[in-house]
Amino acid sequence: MCLPQDILVEILSRVPAKSLVRFRCVSKWFNCLTSDVQFQDKHLKISCSSRDLESKRVAAKVGVDVMLSCSLSSVYNNKIAAWRLPIERKISSCSKISSMVLLCPPVNGLVCVTLGTCLHPFDNVHLWNPTINELRRLANSSVPLDLLSKLQQPYGEPIYGLGHDSASDDYVVVRVITRLLGYSMPRVEVYSLKKDSWRLLTQPFPYPYIWKHMYFNCHFMNSRFHWMAYTPNKQDHLLILSLNLSDYEYKEIPQPNYQKVSPPRDYFINIAVLDGQLCFCIHYFGCSLDLWTMKDYGVQQSWMMMLSIPLHDFVDTPIQLHVHADFFPLYLFENGDVLLLQLRRKEYYQKKQDIMVYKKDQKAFEATTTLGYQPLRLGPTSIYYTDTLISPNRYLTPTASRIVKYLNWVSRDSLIHHLS
Repeated sequence: MCLPQDILVEILSRVPAKSLVRFRCVSKWFNCLTSDVQFQDKHLKISCSSRDLESKRVAAKVGVDVMLSCSLSSVYNNKIAAWRLPIERKISSCSKISSMVLLCPPVNGLVCVTLGTCLHPFDNVHLWNPTINELRRLANSSVPLDLLSKLQQPYGEPIYGLGHDSASDDYVVVRVITRLLGYSMPRVEVYSLKKDSWRLLTQPFPYPYIWKHMYFNCHFMNSRFHWMAYTPNKQDHLLILSLNLSDYEYKEIPQPNYQKVSPPRDYFINIAVLDGQLCFCIHYFGCSLDLWTMKDYGVQQSWMMMLSIPLHDFVDTPIQLHVHADFFPLYLFENGDVLLLQLRRKEYYQKKQDIMVYKKDQKAFEATTTLGYQPLRLGPTSIYYTDTLISPNRYLTPTASRIVKYLNWVSRDSLIHHLS
């Protein structure tokens, strides 16, 4: 007995994305369905609202040329079942995974990365969906070459952010260009996936410096990009700055009334997005990790202390918490437990990363996963994302999409021939 097509579509929209990818080789109908933009959006809505930990994943570079991905279920239960991301087979011939740099937190399963051996921060920027293993190289920058030549190295690396404009159903990449000679403020460039082009915003970034650390510096939520910014000689006065996608206007977001200590270097501040809410993280070195969430976006009084973890109880335990490590929350579980990433420096040029779960009721850390040492110059090497069918080539015509896939393989083969 055959099911009606609309019922079959409803059933398939609830099937994990990894399984749907395998269905593509079953028939043309399955292939067309999973490539349909409306079905992708329907599947995305269900996947993001689901609490199924099998579709939520953590990917991390381990070793030199290997990138692994595992479900949050396996991390939470301390039964790591990892699999190699398929992009390794696609790019290993033309550039090693060790040269892949993760630029910003993923959005709807899409990851913004740079590939290749070129060290220029504006070259080889791609959008990549690790679940369906589709890749798209972004267009060239709109910034004039004479302006790019004014980048002050090594502090001129741009800061990236990825977001989704729900009003126009467009995926947007924002790039903050810092430390330009002759410019007192950073310049901001915006990329549209629909238009496949960059444009330079006329209004410069309102603050001269962005607070940089070992993890991502730009976070997207509520149709806005968020950074921690400050002015010269006032690094103790960090503020949260947002950029609205609808009108590209900047606005300062109020901070919670947290306890400030002296000197300011004795604590570390960053922001994140947890369960769709803006999260303010404060690590008092050797004392505690406080997580605040903003329940009503933009309202200062809506900040609430979600969790305070007494870190001094765990410094000498086997989980190896370090006093001056940086902690970044990745995911908030339904029961209030938190997935954390711990980053700590080893000498000047390396960092070590550990993924761990803090279990609120037990007041203990469990499911610790050591991911090894990575060079600091490669930026963040761990991400949290959701398995989706969203394709970076979704706005191309079917013919153009096939051409893009063909050119990816042709360019790879030609490079192999050139290197040989």
